[in-house]
Amino acid sequence: MKLKLNLFAMLIFGLVYSCRTGADRNELKMANRDVAHELVGKVAAQNNDEIQTPVDRKIIRTGEIRFETRDVSKTEALITQSVKEIQGYISGDNVYNSEDRITHRMVIRVPADKFDELLEKISVNALKIESKTIDANDVTEEYIDVEARIKTKKELENRYRELMAKATTVEDMISIEKEMGTLRSDIESIEGRLRYLKDQVSQSTLTAEFYQRTGSSFSFGSKTGQALETGWKWLLAFIVGVIHFWPFLVIAAIIIFVSFRISRKNRSKKPV
Repeated sequence: MKLKLNLFAMLIFGLVYSCRTGADRNELKMANRDVAHELVGKVAAQNNDEIQTPVDRKIIRTGEIRFETRDVSKTEALITQSVKEIQGYISGDNVYNSEDRITHRMVIRVPADKFDELLEKISVNALKIESKTIDANDVTEEYIDVEARIKTKKELENRYRELMAKATTVEDMISIEKEMGTLRSDIESIEGRLRYLKDQVSQSTLTAEFYQRTGSSFSFGSKTGQALETGWKWLLAFIVGVIHFWPFLVIAAIIIFVSFRISRKNRSKKPV
């Protein structure tokens, strides 16, 4: 990451160096060189601090648990109350009804330090756990990189303001304003990414899916009803299929009728 930041500082130097301010070119060029050297020095110092200081790991944790429960409503109430107690919130809530069960699916955002506590409470109250998965994504490197990019770009933005104060021509002012606008857009974009990372690190996501059985997986009455319904649908499908071939059926009927009449005539003409 040190090489990446140093290269980024060199690019900053090229960008600042290319900016014209009009009044005294030599003086501003010297100022631009000072800006670049200062930024490179700060980046190097930051790298040294990172090496000497223990890194606070930034972990995004997500989990999913699926289990059977005796009562879906009571389990939902228990999870909702537990989430409130640890100051989390429910971001998704869906209920599905099938032939033999009611399934409830809840997506929960919970403070990262309370993730294990909630997962344990849900697991203890489950009738039968079918699956449980936990994922931990280390985004420490990206987090540090994003913070460094924001800091460096803001310092560059301040230097642009200083150059703007020294600009004496409209052309120079427009040029600096254009660069500042692009830089501000970059800063806002990177800050948005940092806010997202902070939210994901501070709030873990747990998806809890639980179900309650409502009847036997095989019921004679229900299966019989399904069989009758299926047979009726097949009969209707057969009738519709036959209708599709009605021209051929009419022609076949005519041919059979004419053949039958001719056959009867021939039999009637034969001597007894």
